[in-house]
Amino acid sequence: MPKRALVLSGGGMFAAFQAGAWRALAGRFQPDIVIGASAGALNAWTIASRIDPDLLCQFWLTLDQQIEAAPSLRWPRFLGDGILDTTALEALLRRVTAKYTPVLPLGVTVCEGFRFQNRVYWDAEVTVEHLLASCAVPGVLPAKRLEGGLSFDGGLRAACPVWVAEELGATEIVAIDAWTHLPWWWSVGRRKRPDGPNVRRIQPPARLGPLRQSAVWDRGNMKRWIAAGEAAAR
Repeated sequence: MPKRALVLSGGGMFAAFQAGAWRALAGRFQPDIVIGASAGALNAWTIASRIDPDLLCQFWLTLDQQIEAAPSLRWPRFLGDGILDTTALEALLRRVTAKYTPVLPLGVTVCEGFRFQNRVYWDAEVTVEHLLASCAVPGVLPAKRLEGGLSFDGGLRAACPVWVAEELGATEIVAIDAWTHLPWWWSVGRRKRPDGPNVRRIQPPARLGPLRQSAVWDRGNMKRWIAAGEAAAR
């Protein structure tokens, strides 16, 4: 049973906030297990691989140099498909997963089917397809057909999947939640449960930016959000 869990929310580009927060936390909090949803699943993979926190921040600061081409628009080809071609994103994830290998237990959440039921994949189960599925915002990025069927963004029902760590019996949980201060309609149908006394939630004190900024890389925003994460985690 894990004693300490690190939980990382979704948030698209807002996940740069998590990189800054982790840089501030890494010297004083060592998790036994790492859990992530959506963009947080990518950060979870690298943190579970014990990436140097400075390198994780640099990853977000230079993301434009690492993605070979901007996602292109297309017509959806099937129910559950998205309007963006994720070929370049898939290539990036393949490079990241080839370079970094998790040494800590890793959990990645997805939502299965059109009822968006929560499911967690663990450790060796997690592949590039699972990371892509965990980021698959319906209608925007294509769903992936995994073992449990068509699977979508892991943050749809629980943007920050603290519940996973709680169900595992973690005694100390640090949740870095970058996906906050969202429109009311985003919360419809989500898990709503107050944090227990063993949960420390690190989040920005105010909106990181308009929702549209979570979908577009901008170096100035990356620097600002990384700094905000460091400040919030101190």
